[in-house]
Amino acid sequence: MPYKYKKYQLCEIRWLDHAGSGGWSEESDFLEDPIECRSIGWLVRQDKQRYFLVNTLSSDAGQGGCSEILKATVTRFKVIRKSF
Repeated sequence: MPYKYKKYQLCEIRWLDHAGSGGWSEESDFLEDPIECRSIGWLVRQDKQRYFLVNTLSSDAGQGGCSEILKATVTRFKVIRKSF
């Protein structure tokens, strides 16, 4: 059975997480630094505002586990492997 894996760049993206709350807050709650997250996956698409990373590729050209990351939150973008 021939495999149909598509070729994508394997990337690491570090980005700042954002949060919200519908409850009561104290002014001191707003002094906390944002949390930096790190996502690793295949870059299957990007546009002016977003990166789309998936964590699973299947032999029938499928993709799973998609993360949409806003470029405005990105602190670091690194290509781990150009074609995987």
